[in-house]
Amino acid sequence: MARRMDARSGPVARSPGEDPSCFSARIGPGDRAFSQLGQEMAQTTCEIRDPQDPALLCSCSRAHQAPYFRWDERVIKRIVEMRFTPPANLKRVPGPRALLYYLPRDPELQSAQIPLPRSSRTIWKILHTTGCLISRSKELPHPNELRKPLEEIQMDAEGCRLCLA
Repeated sequence: MARRMDARSGPVARSPGEDPSCFSARIGPGDRAFSQLGQEMAQTTCEIRDPQDPALLCSCSRAHQAPYFRWDERVIKRIVEMRFTPPANLKRVPGPRALLYYLPRDPELQSAQIPLPRSSRTIWKILHTTGCLISRSKELPHPNELRKPLEEIQMDAEGCRLCLA
């Protein structure tokens, strides 16, 4: 249901059975684009609701239609090189944030005029896919062996005292 605030009489609503052209005439000439949109929507819904229409049985794919963005190989290669051979004055292995800082300052990539990552998360993903970073296992280590069901365990309660007040 389309709604529009009218300064004179409050909200104006289109009833479900009302023709879009009648609705646009009732709300006035101020919303021509809205009335044209309403007419187009009414035409398309009438076409789709026709039970004899074979297009009704065809479904539209929800899969990604455009190709995904891929970083230039030179960018990926330079990120890996900077990871293994840190830039000058950096006496540690650079992480994603340090690489994000040093990447735009690289003269080779500046002269190539190619897009660079702007997020440390993107650099982390590149490092992860190239194998420079290894993700931690999701299993929590068990410090003690797990007991079998209904197995007895021995406890020492010598140091425990029960204080009644």
